[in-house]
Amino acid sequence: MSLPAYDTRQILGPDSLMWRYFGDARHLLFLGGGSVVQVAHPVVGKGVADHSVFKTDPYGRLRRSIDLLWPVVYNTPAGVLEYGRKLREQHRAIKGTGYDGKAYFALNPEPYLWVHISAYVLFVALGEFIEGRPLSEAEKEQLYREWLQLGRQMGVRDQDMPADIPAYKAYVDMMVAERTEHNETLDYVMNRAYFVERPLPPGSKIPQALWVQLRKPMGHISWICGRAGMPESFREKFGLELTRSEKLQFKFFSQLLRLLWPLVPENKRWFYPAWQAIREARRHPEKFQAQDVLPKATAA
Repeated sequence: MSLPAYDTRQILGPDSLMWRYFGDARHLLFLGGGSVVQVAHPVVGKGVADHSVFKTDPYGRLRRSIDLLWPVVYNTPAGVLEYGRKLREQHRAIKGTGYDGKAYFALNPEPYLWVHISAYVLFVALGEFIEGRPLSEAEKEQLYREWLQLGRQMGVRDQDMPADIPAYKAYVDMMVAERTEHNETLDYVMNRAYFVERPLPPGSKIPQALWVQLRKPMGHISWICGRAGMPESFREKFGLELTRSEKLQFKFFSQLLRLLWPLVPENKRWFYPAWQAIREARRHPEKFQAQDVLPKATAA
């Protein structure tokens, strides 16, 4: 199967795989695993420790993290540029002294790239979870090119991003081997208890007694899905491989959820900002037509 011509400097749009996967509510099952991989980088881990409430408000931390990206994915051409700049500006204040005693800055090219690029395999796993089958090589390539495009929209420089999937795999394996490490933040979120013993989400109407019964099976599934979305080299290094039983549970749960998903009202299948954009694109598709609005290279 050959891919159609695809200009990676155009914004993402309603026909992209990113629109299909990023705003799907099932994304929530995989988010915790992505965070684990990100904070294994010593700069990212220390930045989260210094500037986040991941221990006291894990739900709020995840929500605020992805809230920064909704407008960069689901937006008009002009809105993409505006929120891409805002995203970078919000990271300018994240600086301090790292675990090694050296100064760190969130917008340094290496940690900023790692937060973005390491999550590509998460979206491959999420896509396969949603589709119920392995993604084809053409779909993986399209998704990666869209991932590069999202990086540009976030202000990541072209020269910093691996150009293709083989280069991506080599880069991730190198980073896992040479730059990721145990740190206080990683060891906290890499613990299964972080997933299965979470407090009741703020504002939830679920009775506390019921939540105590629900959180362990829900957290267990999130623990499995999150690890399924990690780079293989990362799972191997930190002893996070899925057992045979967990692989079977992952397959069964994905099949069950796909059977039940059509019964969920359509507006509940999407995170709210994504659903708003999807409805608007259906009514006014001209607003979301791709335009070559991104700069050729952005500063770190």
